[in-house]
Amino acid sequence: MKTDQLIKNLIKQKESEQLEFAESLSKEHIANTVCGFLNGKGGQILIGVKENGTITGISNATKYKEELHKYFSSTLLPEAPITISIEDVDNKNIANIEVWEGAKKPYISNGSIYYRKKDKTVRASSKEISELIHSRQLSETHWERQIVLGVELKDLDTSEIKSTIKNLTDFGSAKKFSGDVLDFLTHYGLFQNGYFTNSAVVLFAKEPSRFLPQVRFRVSILKDEKTGNKFINDKLLEGNLFKNFRDIEQYLQANLEHQRVFKRGKWQRTDEYIYPTEALREGIINALVHRNYENISGGASLILYNDRLEITNTGKLPDNMTVADLKVSHISSPPNPDIAQICFLKGYIEKIGRGTIKIIEEFKKAKLKEPVWKTSGGTVKLTFYNNLKQNDKGVTEGVIRGITEGISKTTMAKIEAVVEGVTEGVTEGVKSKIKDTVLAIYKHEGINTNEIADAIGVPVKSLERHIKLLKEAKIIEFKGAPRTGGYHIAKRIINKTKK
Repeated sequence: MKTDQLIKNLIKQKESEQLEFAESLSKEHIANTVCGFLNGKGGQILIGVKENGTITGISNATKYKEELHKYFSSTLLPEAPITISIEDVDNKNIANIEVWEGAKKPYISNGSIYYRKKDKTVRASSKEISELIHSRQLSETHWERQIVLGVELKDLDTSEIKSTIKNLTDFGSAKKFSGDVLDFLTHYGLFQNGYFTNSAVVLFAKEPSRFLPQVRFRVSILKDEKTGNKFINDKLLEGNLFKNFRDIEQYLQANLEHQRVFKRGKWQRTDEYIYPTEALREGIINALVHRNYENISGGASLILYNDRLEITNTGKLPDNMTVADLKVSHISSPPNPDIAQICFLKGYIEKIGRGTIKIIEEFKKAKLKEPVWKTSGGTVKLTFYNNLKQNDKGVTEGVIRGITEGISKTTMAKIEAVVEGVTEGVTEGVKSKIKDTVLAIYKHEGINTNEIADAIGVPVKSLERHIKLLKEAKIIEFKGAPRTGGYHIAKRIINKTKK
């Protein structure tokens, strides 16, 4: 769903405790409303929209955005993560301000404390200020803020922390960090009274499972067979959140199948993963950020099946939210606000509350079945479906099979036997592509990498991994000059096919 449609959907919801429209450009009013959101559950302000939902737009939007950043920095205390973006809706500019629930309540704007009462921003009374202070005290005992004994600075990946500090741009932050790791961690509540918190370990520890075993993330391939289920290539990732995210990406790059796609209006074909990569990214980061880390027996996993991919994590949807709400514009209420805030600042979360909508939109563009979310037994499961056809053995079939023409069934069976001996532990889809690679070389001696990739419908990068495996197993060999030579079946393999 495009951003302008997301904004229109928000406007249809009318003003609420977490949503306000403002036609006026009064910076004081906007800052007070932001303060109210920080002291509440977070929210959004759309500037350039009347109370009745009429879009009026604003002029000099870029300049106004910069002025707001400066004003918030000098007016709001303590400093908080606020993002301001300029959106084009019906050819009019709207300033979209998105605010997380604050972790350091009470927040002050222009010397006063504000909070949200239904759809209004009001000045807090002494009683309400006391409640906000009590709320902060409770947040300090939240699992994320609890200290982890035995963790020292040497146990953290300081390069990852410095990378995060470097990414702190365009968030209206008045606080500047010179690279002081402890200063940064203290500022965001990850280092308190000389101790590191649970969230610091989840985000930045080199070996977080030493202290919090529940941070592990399982990635697996489950082969469906008539006789039962068989796990292959099963791994347990034990890094911090950011390392696990990168390792999951690498795992998928190595194991996800591709399909050949012809774009409308273009003659050239492209090779794409069977699931939209942006949707995968959003689904994975949601599981990592929103999982229930407090449950020591909890966990998270990504499992590849022949016909689907499932991402599961311990946790639940926010109170008063249903699965249906994930499919429309909604305000995010992360269960791990400290972890979510760092991921937001680092750029892993682009827009508050839009990840699920982005997933649906990416699948719609790819003309795939809409993903399904299910919640039960303290877990949230997201299922992606592909459109690859299954043969009678439940194995996904490749997009192109023309290379088998002219090769006898006996020869193919012998080649399959050779491939079987060097592909133990890989998916049937990858095994099929390796077999196709051998068949293409068998049929066209001297064929080069690009020609093989085009013949069997895989990207060159994936093919290079297959070729490396086949060369190491001495099934194929390269002959000739680097630029003009090509691949040949090893003589011993040729002899086997003739017996």
